Amino acid sequence: MASKHIVKLLDGSTHHYRLRGLNENDEDIAKWTKFCASVFSYKPNPPSPSYFARHFYNDPRHDANLVRVLTYRPDNNASSQEEEAIVSSVRIFQRTISMGPRHPPIETGGIGEVCTSPDHQRRGLSKVLLQDALKIMRDSSSRVGLEAMACSSLHASPTFQPVYSKVGGYKSVVSQWSLVPIRLQYFFSSESTGNQSAFMRQAQFPKDTPQLMKLHQIYSEQRFAGCIIRSETYWNDYVSAELGDTLWVMTTTSSSYHEDDSKNEDSE
Repeated sequence: MASKHIVKLLDGSTHHYRLRGLNENDEDIAKWTKFCASVFSYKPNPPSPSYFARHFYNDPRHDANLVRVLTYRPDNNASSQEEEAIVSSVRIFQRTISMGPRHPPIETGGIGEVCTSPDHQRRGLSKVLLQDALKIMRDSSSRVGLEAMACSSLHASPTFQPVYSKVGGYKSVVSQWSLVPIRLQYFFSSESTGNQSAFMRQAQFPKDTPQLMKLHQIYSEQRFAGCIIRSETYWNDYVSAELGDTLWVMTTTSSSYHEDDSKNEDSE
């Protein structure tokens, strides 16, 4: 359901916006992807519209209505035939996350694709959309087609953390990263492979999915809280598309793969 929002600026001018979810059609989604790409065009390596389209369509749980946008008609005339333009966006991602070894997974609503047209910034539009998104997540248990979301999460640069804390009550946690030197010679030695030959190759989907799922479950989902539970579809449709040819695996078989060899293949 769409709603109207009126913003009055310091110069006395009044601007009318309409809040709605995207329509489940390629035309509306294409307008949104182009809008997102235009807002992030300032980046050194700006994402293209196809990046946002891929991000949306390959998500097994994508829902156009969970892409919340504010649209604007320049003449502020509701009866005008002039097309409304998307000027601000927030997307809700439906995810299941782990809660460590002692608790069952929970549903969460991730926040992303938060952006506003430069011509409409500093008008509180992102705040309107974030509050709308939070309400949707709070009411998720009573909404048809949505899993009840127990929490919301997002990744943001330190610059925007105060904004999310003030608008949505998000608690900030600083990510800690470590660079660990690895001696590749060890992994290819008999000490590591048990006298078997080791090979490095790019991951192959869906062939590698069962073993990648198992590794992720054992070393991430079952050990830590906050890890995304990756279903088979998530691996095949989303992870494979997002990582492309950047995911590599080590195996104890040759890099060539034939269907007839799959039953005899060693564990990876």
